[in-house]
Order: sequence, then C-alpha cells, then structure tokens
Amino acid sequence: MDGIRFASPYALALLVIVPALAVYLRRGRARSPGLAFSSVAVAAGMPRSWRIRLEPALTVLRLVAIALLVVAIARPQRGEAGSESSGEGIDIVLAFDASSSMSLPFARNRTRFDAAKEVLARFVQARTDDRVGLVIFQGASLTMSPLTTDYGAVEQDIAAADRLHLKDGTAIGVAIGESVNLLRGSTAASRIVILLTDGENNALEMQPLAAARIAEKLGVRVYTIGVVSRALNPGQSTLNVDEQSLREIAAVTGATYNRAEDPAALQQVYDDIDRLETSRFEGREFTRFNEIAPWFLAAAALVLALELALRQTLFRRLA
Repeated sequence: MDGIRFASPYALALLVIVPALAVYLRRGRARSPGLAFSSVAVAAGMPRSWRIRLEPALTVLRLVAIALLVVAIARPQRGEAGSESSGEGIDIVLAFDASSSMSLPFARNRTRFDAAKEVLARFVQARTDDRVGLVIFQGASLTMSPLTTDYGAVEQDIAAADRLHLKDGTAIGVAIGESVNLLRGSTAASRIVILLTDGENNALEMQPLAAARIAEKLGVRVYTIGVVSRALNPGQSTLNVDEQSLREIAAVTGATYNRAEDPAALQQVYDDIDRLETSRFEGREFTRFNEIAPWFLAAAALVLALELALRQTLFRRLA
C-alpha cells in the first residue's frame, strides 16, 4: 500500500508563516499607495486595467512558493509497504531416513516407510512456488534431488527411496551436512531442512550437533522428527531415536523437534511445520520510502521564477 509520510513533520509548523505573511502584505499594500494625488476623484470613474486586477496574483505565487519550500523542508516521502507472499522464497530439503528399521510396522498393514513416503508426497504436492530437494540417508547419504520446482520428479524419488542400496546405518550428521550443502548457494528468504529418522546417529564421519552448528552459521533451520512405533502396552512406545540429540539439533538452528507415534501424528507434524514456516515468512514485512522533497523544491523554484519573471515583464512598474 502506498502512502505519504514526513521525515521531519514538525517543520510543517512553519506553514503558519504563509497566512501571517499574506495578512501582512495585504495591510502593507493598503497603506502604501503607488502615487500621491491631492484628490483621487478624477480617477474614480476610470476602469481598472487587467494588470491592476491580476497583480495580487503575484503575491499569491510568492506565498505558494514559500508553502512548497516549507513542505520540502519537512521531507515528504512516498512509502510502499507490504508483506511477502506465503509461498515465494522458501527452499526446503527433505532428509529421509531409509535405513532397514524403517521397514518395521508403524500402523496396521503399514510400515514406517509406507507412512513416511505418503506424508512426504503430500507435503511436496502442497508446494506452489517453493523449491524442494531430497536427501536419502542410511549409513551414508545421497542427494536424490537438488532444489527444484519439479514436484513430480521429487515424488518419484521419494517413492524409490526404499529401493536404494546404501550401507545400512543412520548417518544423521552426514545427512544434515549434505542437506545444508544443497542450501549453501540459496538466496531464498527462508531455508529449512526437515529431517525424519527412526534411529540414532551411528556414523563417525560427522557428528549431528557439529552439522547443526554449520547450519546455524548459514541461517538454515533444521526441523527434526523422530518416528517412534507404539508398543503393545498402552502409554508405551519403542523408543530407538536419540530424542535429546534431535532436540539439540533443532534448538541450535531455531527450529523444533517433534515425535510421531503413528501416521496421523506424522502427517500433523509436517502440516505444523508447513504452517509455522508460512506464518514466519508472511510476517516478513517490508517498507520502502522514496524521497519526494526534491519535487516540492523544484515546484517552489518554478513558481518563484514565474513570479519574478512576471514582475519584470508584464507587471513591471515604470519609474
């Protein structure tokens, strides 16, 4: 939305000079006749020339020039304010644990793999202008898709995640490092990694917290999700993930950790992250102000020049 503001609004108080000066000049004009006559009766019946009728306009021009100068001193600015759109400018890397434990049951007739692939596919389908990348990891990591808006291709890579043959294990630190590397050259306003795992780091190449520190320095938020299967006994679960480590990773980068104990909870986690990032990005308001005081200065100079030119030409008084 466009609007006008004044950088020095108190300067507008000088505008009181304009009416005061108008009154002063009017009274001065009434007290100072142009020529001295013993009697004006002889000129009473003479018509007033157009110069005499229009001469007060010169005073008006002078007052207008002063008013424009005062407005220019107050530094008027035109502002353009708004907020970024919710989709434009977000780069997302999905880091997906493809270790053998993901083939364990997660719900009736569904494995952790099945549920995760379905949720990730829905998350990608919901994108509009975001770029999405995909990193699959086991005991090592592999970039399946660089940042792209070809969501169909990303969905195909997600569907093929459980058919990869990497060495088994859970290289969380390596996966974070590779995900952050995909975002290193990104100029997007928001850059995030969403890491899903059902285990704890057992690779020595890079420690998860060290990778999180790198992400922090680059301004990348790392959301972490722990997939935990419910146990047979109510209120219990098979906890194989290192939740403390995942919380630290998220906290260091300004993100959150969430536990998912069933497919519905997993879907809710991704929905919550989507809303959080959308609201965070929609809150990025911007305001630009362009100085328009020079236009008022130019107008004041033009009006003053016109007034002086008229006084020296059409309204010039003969000595």
